[in-house]
Amino acid sequence: MDALYYNTHLHITTWVVGIILFLVVLALLKQSNEKAAKITHMILRLFYILIIVSGAILFFSNYIDTSGGTFAESIVKSLAGIWLVAAMEMILARVKKGQSSFAGWLQFALALILVLALGFGRLPLGILP
Repeated sequence: MDALYYNTHLHITTWVVGIILFLVVLALLKQSNEKAAKITHMILRLFYILIIVSGAILFFSNYIDTSGGTFAESIVKSLAGIWLVAAMEMILARVKKGQSSFAGWLQFALALILVLALGFGRLPLGILP
């Protein structure tokens, strides 16, 4: 197996763990378990860094060739991934403050659809031909 295979799986794994941790932090905040939520939130922020670093590795090792037809789509996917991380953080901050998080959830849904459609459907490392 080559490094591309491992980088791709690292990126997908960090995203899956990140979303699971996001849901755990949400549940802990809903239960008013502040200490556990704070610790888990800090671990989630570490995973945000891992997600961004693994995504940057994928981008620079695969899509930096400007002659390819997927360069613009990879830029959009990268920006949507950062947008998704920001939306997750916005939701957690608003829930912690007891404010409405509708705008965060809307952004989360839009960014997630965009990331999944580009990542798995359009770009070469996805599952669709």
